[in-house]
Amino acid sequence: MHPDKLRRLMSVALAASFLITVPTFAAGKRRAAAHPSAGGQLKIALVSGTILDNVTGAPVIAARVEGGGDSDVTDKDGKFDLKNLESFQGRIDIDVTRSGYSTKRTTLTTSGNQTGLTIRVDPTATVRVRRVDNSTFDLDFESILFGYPVAFSGYRSAEFEEFCKADGTSVTIDRSQIKRITGPAVEVNHAACCPNSPTMKVNVELKSGEKTDMYFVDACHGFFNIDLIGREHVNAKFQYLPLSQIAEIIFP
Repeated sequence: MHPDKLRRLMSVALAASFLITVPTFAAGKRRAAAHPSAGGQLKIALVSGTILDNVTGAPVIAARVEGGGDSDVTDKDGKFDLKNLESFQGRIDIDVTRSGYSTKRTTLTTSGNQTGLTIRVDPTATVRVRRVDNSTFDLDFESILFGYPVAFSGYRSAEFEEFCKADGTSVTIDRSQIKRITGPAVEVNHAACCPNSPTMKVNVELKSGEKTDMYFVDACHGFFNIDLIGREHVNAKFQYLPLSQIAEIIFP
């Protein structure tokens, strides 16, 4: 075949191939562009409502509400506002979190402002505290810490406490291991734990069944102002309670 004729036939074949493949590529691009809005985009400028305790019906104070790129913390009436929300694949997930309650997720799938939304959250088990004057209140378990002030260093706190047993054995006990603490904490001399200084003693009952007097290792080093720290379940205020003023702590 003549070279010029061969070149013309190859050019025609390439052009035909291009016409076949281009529409397929373009369709692929159209599908890729359409994918992010497959579920539809919600347009919500405002979501407002109230978070309530699912058992008592009381407003939940200081709950964190977030979703659609915004967040808020409920006020004393349990109310919140979220503004200019952005959806993802046609939905907006509203998450409610706070110590003392199970996390709750509510999904919105309808556009337009949504006011008067009511979300009920389930309470979790709390820690019952009884002071030496017999007044009682409940603290959120997840918020419980042991701590004490340190001069020039601020405040130290942790979810565990270091104790010394009567025989001098040192143990670190996490809040999750404790069933009951019976106080009030009192200053004592105990040579097995603190040969050169006094310490503080309480009775500790563990979930394992062990029940014994225990001595605060921190008190051996001069830190006698040991507190139980926690968020009060009803009003959401954090309490710093000296163990010397607590008659009993009952853990869930």
